[in-house]
Amino acid sequence: MTGPLLAARSVTVRFGGLVANRDVDLEVPEGMISALIGPNGAGKTTLFNTISGTQRPTAGVVEFAGEEITSLPPSRRARLGIGRTFQNLSLVGSLSALDNVTVGLGRFRRTGLPGSILRVGSTRRQDRAILEVAAGALAFVGLADQAERPTEELPYGARRRLELARALALVPRLLLLDEPSAGMGPAESGALADVVRRARDDLGVTTLVVEHDMSFVRSLAERTSVLDFGSVVASGPTGEVLQDERVIAAYLGVAA
Repeated sequence: MTGPLLAARSVTVRFGGLVANRDVDLEVPEGMISALIGPNGAGKTTLFNTISGTQRPTAGVVEFAGEEITSLPPSRRARLGIGRTFQNLSLVGSLSALDNVTVGLGRFRRTGLPGSILRVGSTRRQDRAILEVAAGALAFVGLADQAERPTEELPYGARRRLELARALALVPRLLLLDEPSAGMGPAESGALADVVRRARDDLGVTTLVVEHDMSFVRSLAERTSVLDFGSVVASGPTGEVLQDERVIAAYLGVAA
C-alpha cells in the first residue's frame, strides 16, 4: 500500500447551521502514532466519530488502506481493522478483567447458538482460543495478575489499560484512542503511553489519539494535527506543531 493508512479528504460535518468540521484534511501514516488536538469545541470528537463511522459527513470522504469507507457502518470498519476506545469507560464492573476482554471477542465465534449449547469440539476449541487471546491481551497491558479480579475493584489507571486490552485483543490495524489519559496522574499516563508505544513496535498497530494532555501528546505522538473552529490550523511533527504560533493562539485565545 502506498499513501497513508487513514485519510480524511475535505470532510465537512454540519448540524443544521452549525459547522463542526470544515473541509478537514487529515492523514495518519501507517506505523506511526499520531495525535489530534485542539481546544474544547474545536470539532475533534465529531471528526473522530466520522472516522469511526458513528457520524456521516455532510461532504468529503474517509479512506482506509486506500479504500473509501465513508458509507460503511462501525461494524464493517471494525472488521477491516479499525478499533476504538472511548473517553467514558464502557467496562462491566461486575465482570472480571478477563471476562471484559472475552465479551468483545464474540465475533471470532463461528459455531453459533446450537454448537454453544451442545459444547461440540469446535466450540470448546474456540473457547480456549478466545481465552488465550484475552489472557495475552491482559498480559500485554500489564494486567495478567488481575485477570480474575472484578473490574470495579481495579484502580482507575488499570481500568484504562483494560479497555486498551479489549481493543488490542481484536487485532486492530488502526487504533483510535479518545482521551485515553483523562483522569490519570503522571505515573498512570506514562504507563499507558508505554503500552501504546509497544503496541506499535511489537504488534504493528498504527494509532490516532485525541488528547488534551499536552505532556502526554509530546511524549507519545510523532505527528500532530490541530483543529480550531472545525478546521485544521497546523499539522506535522509534534515538536514543531506545538511551537506553532497558530496553535499557541488557539489554546491561549489570543491573536497569533
